[in-house]
Amino acid sequence: MGQTAQGWLVLVLTNSPALLGLAATATGAPTLFLALFAGVLADRMDRRRLLVITNLTGALVAFTLALLTTLHVIEYWHVIILAFLGGLTFTIQQPANQAVVASIVDRKSLGNAIALNSAQYNSLRIVAPALAGIFIAAGALELGFWVQAAGFAMVALIISRLPIPSTRDADRAQAALWTDLADGVRYVRSNRVLLTVVLLPAVPALFVLNYLTFLPVYARDILAVGPAGIGLLTGAIGVGALTGSLTLAAIRPSGGSGRLIVGAMTIVGCSLVVFAVSRSLPLSMAALLLIGTFQVQFYSTSNVMIQVLVPARLRGRVLSLYLLTSIGFIPIANLVGGAIAQAIGVEAVLAAGGVLTVVIALLVVVFERDVLRLRAAHLSRTEVSEA
Repeated sequence: MGQTAQGWLVLVLTNSPALLGLAATATGAPTLFLALFAGVLADRMDRRRLLVITNLTGALVAFTLALLTTLHVIEYWHVIILAFLGGLTFTIQQPANQAVVASIVDRKSLGNAIALNSAQYNSLRIVAPALAGIFIAAGALELGFWVQAAGFAMVALIISRLPIPSTRDADRAQAALWTDLADGVRYVRSNRVLLTVVLLPAVPALFVLNYLTFLPVYARDILAVGPAGIGLLTGAIGVGALTGSLTLAAIRPSGGSGRLIVGAMTIVGCSLVVFAVSRSLPLSMAALLLIGTFQVQFYSTSNVMIQVLVPARLRGRVLSLYLLTSIGFIPIANLVGGAIAQAIGVEAVLAAGGVLTVVIALLVVVFERDVLRLRAAHLSRTEVSEA
């Protein structure tokens, strides 16, 4: 809801795809530079305390944005600063958020747990953007930010009461920061299959995910469906994502396979090309539904593969590398894509991104066939510890 409201707010304030991309870059920039250090924090600190602190901080950022918008004193530079602070909070939170799942769920059910965790998030992606669209159409855009602030505060309260086990190791906590960081990088580099799985999320981060940034442009200027239309578009993504996560949880509870990773990436790329050139709302929604479905399957399966391939003591650091590739490169894509879109149009930028995604997926099929042989169900803890 906050993302939808922020995108529309920036478009109203600036009327510029380039500045829309810059605002999204401000959100993602901390991930690009601090994701690896966040992984070290996730392995050193008590994860429950870390998650409570970061959610409360997120609530404060959203509250500030809501207050400034309600008082009608909001300016573009306010959005940039608050977007950066929100992105910083997200960056610190995510490695711990991901690692907690593996610490409370049995390995054979890990894929199911991650898929269900994705399902609860994506079920709200159906409702929340639609509500944000209604708020915008009613002239109450700031309500999206108020709800966002309340949501962060609620999550902080819930997590504070959960019996999350501590994985902090006293000896490891005394290790040098750079030593901890180097251990995670060295482990990933030593395993070519793991390295490929960690690097692949950089492809949609660079060439696909900026479609989310440009949705307000499609809703207002290309499809001409207005604020209510952006709710329909983002709702279609949410329906697809929920479908993808529930299907993955039901059919592949152990976590999927390497073939699913590459296949999902290919379908996402093809669907993005369709969305980029579409001038029909139903066709655009169908393309976004497919993107949502297979985007979730791609990320959920990649996440599971990383968690079962990596020992617990390194999990936070390796997941921070995954966070870097899956999210950290998005600000680069938004900044460059926004500038190019200002010159030649968002349709060309998104279509080119879809084509490049498909090409890279085909290169993996040809040159990295070991990735296609990965099966989460066949990976035992013994195999992981010996990897």
